[in-house]
Amino acid sequence: NNLKFIEFYATVKDTELKEIINSQNCCSTIDVSCQKLDDSNMATVIKYGINEKKCKSLNLWGNRFTYKSITILTNVLGGNTTLRELDLSHNLLTDQGVEIISHFLSLNTCAIKDLDLSGNDITDDGAQYLANMLTKNQTLKFLSLNKNLITDYGLSLLVKAVKNSNNKLTVLKLESNPDITPNGVEHAINELKENKILQDIYFKHCKLDDSDKKN
Repeated sequence: NNLKFIEFYATVKDTELKEIINSQNCCSTIDVSCQKLDDSNMATVIKYGINEKKCKSLNLWGNRFTYKSITILTNVLGGNTTLRELDLSHNLLTDQGVEIISHFLSLNTCAIKDLDLSGNDITDDGAQYLANMLTKNQTLKFLSLNKNLITDYGLSLLVKAVKNSNNKLTVLKLESNPDITPNGVEHAINELKENKILQDIYFKHCKLDDSDKKN
């Protein structure tokens, strides 16, 4: 049923997008960043990039995808063992899209290791969804949440999940979240001192005294 859905919506108006995808190598990175794509284009990306090209990395940053595209994407990614890197940064996902992808990743039915959700107006609500996901997910190693609206509270939720319930994540990026303060960073670093799995946590350009701070 999902394949029929994709076939139906991957219409002739996406001919140029199809050509862009088909010009790229199979089983590698499909890059359709900054193409002014929106929800009407997601089916074409899935059909030619994921189903036919079997890409290992999918770069969708700088487009106009919303939570509706995440619904379509997660409906077809269950059981996919090829896609390892997914860049959804600088789209229009908001917390609504984060809730959908967090629920999907909690099911452990795909192989995504690297997820970039930077620049999607994610608040502490989104951080809560992601924290819940991190207590269940068994594949994710890199999570980027730069340039969002996460505060010290959202940071504490993520840190708690990583500290107590996650043994996979190695890198967490929270750069340019303007409401993360020195107190929040200090708490996070103290909480994660004994963590042997997480290698780096980044806070560059948050509300800090130093220009760069990482664990």
